[in-house]
Amino acid sequence: MSIKLEHINYIYSAGTAYEKHALKDINLEIPHGQFVGIIGHTGSGKSTLIQHLNGLVKATSGELLYNGENIYKPGYKMRELRSQVGLVFQYPEHQLFEVDVLSDVCFGPKNQGCSAEESKARALEALKLVGLKEKYYDCSPFDLSGGQKRRVAIAGILAMDPEILILDEPTAGLDPQGAKEMLNLFRKINQQGKTVIIVSHDMNQVLEYCDEVIVMNKGKVERHEQVDELFKETEYLNSLSIDLPIITSFIQQLNNNGFNIDTSIKDINELVKVIGGQINE
Repeated sequence: MSIKLEHINYIYSAGTAYEKHALKDINLEIPHGQFVGIIGHTGSGKSTLIQHLNGLVKATSGELLYNGENIYKPGYKMRELRSQVGLVFQYPEHQLFEVDVLSDVCFGPKNQGCSAEESKARALEALKLVGLKEKYYDCSPFDLSGGQKRRVAIAGILAMDPEILILDEPTAGLDPQGAKEMLNLFRKINQQGKTVIIVSHDMNQVLEYCDEVIVMNKGKVERHEQVDELFKETEYLNSLSIDLPIITSFIQQLNNNGFNIDTSIKDINELVKVIGGQINE
């Protein structure tokens, strides 16, 4: 199973003074079961790209295949696609609408045809997973903080049990501990066989959690490779004004002062051992 994009182009406001070629000849395949990061500067096309992956936005041209089937063919069931490919927006309030938190999280399973009892059970389990306290279940989602809204939005997608989970800046609005807990949840979901795709500006998160990384630049997929390989390319990342992970930046500074350390190292304990070994040589 996979998502495959073939020659995808997307043009905003085509034929008007506001026309913008947002995606340019995107060719990309994301195999099932990967944890993928999407990075790039603001305006590079990251959010536009992921909105294509569950059919929320339709390409101007090209084909998008989910499990080998073109989602743009006549009669394709977009509703089924969206139950399998869950998308959490950068601004969670864009997908919250029910009168209370529990009802909001129940909406997806109910829309899939689950009974009221099963929908509630799924919703309660999802809310527990994202760490939202029970005292908020009867509250309006619009009365919550930004971080709490994000947890509700993520729970609403998890309750649908999608095969692919796509998240746009999923830890925005969360404190460091909350962000770590959320990313560990995504890792657990990935280890259960699901595909996880995150858009993130935090390269520390990308290095620690992702298997693969896609680099967007000016509407194009400029790189798609293993995360360890990409973060060896420090000059390339600097050229795109993408901040290096803290550990990678530290290794770079060490190398500038006479060390010879692999910049793809991402474990601090491994780095300490390498430094000690080179000092004692």
